Amino acid sequence: MKRTYSGVRIRLKGNRKLENEDKALSWKQIWAVMMILIFIMLSGIGYVWSSFEGTQLGYDLSELKRKEMKLLEENRKLRLELARLRSPTYLEKAIRGLGLKEPVAEQVITLP
Repeated sequence: MKRTYSGVRIRLKGNRKLENEDKALSWKQIWAVMMILIFIMLSGIGYVWSSFEGTQLGYDLSELKRKEMKLLEENRKLRLELARLRSPTYLEKAIRGLGLKEPVAEQVITLP
């Protein structure tokens, strides 16, 4: 069976030119596409930057917490040492180590 086409097909020279012009983008369209691409690119850069900053802040926070724990431990040790140095037994021992004796009653002066 042979295919036959019905109808008349007319091709004019001017039609090709119009077809090519319809496919071309206008400057407004090119500008809009460029602006959208720039916006997407800047949004991606902003997202990566904020993610990086968040990670850096997390590292800084953990480092500061480690330092805080170290300082709290050092503070606790210093308070214990201060309490030991102020204790009467330590003071008596230190006085005896210096060769001092208990004062006699005549040596004690009471201030008003």
